[in-house]
Amino acid sequence: MEESKLGQQVALLANRLKVKQTRIAQDCEISRISVNRFFRGRSEIRASDLVNVLKVLGIDLEQEIERRLQPPINY
Repeated sequence: MEESKLGQQVALLANRLKVKQTRIAQDCEISRISVNRFFRGRSEIRASDLVNVLKVLGIDLEQEIERRLQPPINY
């Protein structure tokens, strides 16, 4: 997925959850301008910042990866 599309999708999720850019910036300790540029596809974001942004939006990327690595349960 290209970077600009990812930012736009994360922005859409934030909008649907009614999470403001200022809150994301404060919780992730990055500037609101950086969040805005990422959301509009104008700049990239560091992987660690993306993980933190997703956590603010209720997505724990590390837990999701671990969950998917678990072997399937066969009944």
